[in-house]
Parts: sequence; structure tokens; C-alpha cells
Amino acid sequence: MNEMDNLYNGQNNPSVRLIRDKIRFGHEPDNPLLISIWLDQEKLFLQELEDIGHRRQYLEQQFRLLLDTIMDELIPSHWRCICLNNIYYPLSSLKKLASDKQSERHIQQLINELSVTSNYVASSLRS
Repeated sequence: MNEMDNLYNGQNNPSVRLIRDKIRFGHEPDNPLLISIWLDQEKLFLQELEDIGHRRQYLEQQFRLLLDTIMDELIPSHWRCICLNNIYYPLSSLKKLASDKQSERHIQQLINELSVTSNYVASSLRS
């Protein structure tokens, strides 16, 4: 586990860690507001990060949490669809932080990964 994983997973706010787990494992699939609450809480912490590189990594961790949830076929499909509808928030924030060709290419790679993943799980998202 690298330093950023430790920062993301070890964020001192236990309620945020709990919300992440609820999202990732679909513990409250009938509570779509949970994602908005989570993103709002994460935004507060993100503002405290001064290093742009750490901000980018943190946003990518948000993207990965949602992507992992979308791919998990053990989670109710409607919850996975909610995650898919919200995965563009961290991507959009990453785009705003793109300051060079390398970061722009990385964002394009994430978008491509999302596209491939969405196509792969599309049939399991229909219910």
C-alpha cells in the first residue's frame, strides 16, 4: 500500500470510511443520497490537500471505489447504476486539475477504462 492509499484509507473521519464501505458493498442500495453525502464529505477533505498530485490521486481513489462497485455483480444492479451515474464527478474534478499532457492522457485512460468496464457489465446492469 502506498502513501496515498494510506492517506485515503486512513482518513481520520470514521463516518467517511463508513460511507465508503456502504457505497462499495451496497449496504444501503435504496439510499442514493449516500453518494452525494460521501462526495460532499470527501470534497471537504480534498480542499485540505495542498499538493495537486495528492488531490489527483485522491480523486482517482474515488473513481476506483465507484468503478469497483459498478463491476461487482454481487451488488444490486440499481445501486451499481447509481454509482455509474455518479462516477463522472471525480472524473470531472480530475479534468479541472489537468495541467499537462500527461495528466490529460491519464484522464483519457480512466475514461477508456470506464467505457470498457461499462460495456463489459452492461448486461448485468439491466434489470
